[in-house]
Amino acid sequence: MVTFRYKIGEFFYQNILWYHKNYVTLHQKSETLSHMNTKKDHQQQVTPSQEEVFREKTHNYLVCFIESCPLKEQCLRWLVGQYADTMPFAQKSINPRNPQIGGEQCVKFRPNTRVVTKQGMTHFYYDMPGRMEHNIRQELIWHFGRTQYFEMRNGKRLISPEDQEVIAAVCRSHGWDGPFVYDGEQEDWTW
Repeated sequence: MVTFRYKIGEFFYQNILWYHKNYVTLHQKSETLSHMNTKKDHQQQVTPSQEEVFREKTHNYLVCFIESCPLKEQCLRWLVGQYADTMPFAQKSINPRNPQIGGEQCVKFRPNTRVVTKQGMTHFYYDMPGRMEHNIRQELIWHFGRTQYFEMRNGKRLISPEDQEVIAAVCRSHGWDGPFVYDGEQEDWTW
């Protein structure tokens, strides 16, 4: 051991000992912290109420204030608008004078229903043959665009039921009959 110290120098030897000692200490601390975070996550899985979600959405969601609309009781935009703050002078809202707005065929109507959305596609291609996987991936990128596809793949963007149907149709058109494996799912409104 003495010759080993002299070959690499006393300085390097001390740094290796310091690194090993601190690495073990940091590794133990990170395991403890991650264990504490998982405990905290299990305790904090409280879903916010509809009122809290709607209040938060009013700041960046296109809302509707048309009282005479026949669809207002079923429209998500009108319901979110009811939670809007009264203090701002300007609000991001639908133009009530537009002829396509406020009737039975309103183009901005969003139903007040919750749907099951999928999240993430990192394990989606595991069982597919390589050539089929490549072709499906390229067509999905072409259809959704590169940014949106990778946001959906990485779980940053939820995959709506309509997008799930598109993905299934693309997979079936390339001959895939297996299951569609998403990373997770959650229930949410169709904003």
